[in-house]
Amino acid sequence: MALQISVNFIEPDENTCYLVGPEGLVWTQPSIGEPFILAARNEQERKTAELFVGELIEQGLSPYGLPLNQRQIQAMFGGSAIRDCQWMAASDAPRPSGDEGDTLPTRAATVN
Repeated sequence: MALQISVNFIEPDENTCYLVGPEGLVWTQPSIGEPFILAARNEQERKTAELFVGELIEQGLSPYGLPLNQRQIQAMFGGSAIRDCQWMAASDAPRPSGDEGDTLPTRAATVN
């Protein structure tokens, strides 16, 4: 079963934070649509983003910025799906990176 989500593209402001994982900025490329940087402006959006990452991991997918074995790390050591990640002010967050040929995200989005 495919993960169905809705995203809200946003213009980052002083309240916007990006999720940064052990391997850099956390972003994803949905099967339909453009890639996006995982962002949040409040605690509810952070919790929703954590649930979204958890669902991706459950399906065996790993967003950029997280280790490919994030599911095993979480299983061995406990904690949330975004274990070892931090929310960082958008202005201080690293630039997105990916594999050669990837279309890197240029826009931030919150997950609904």
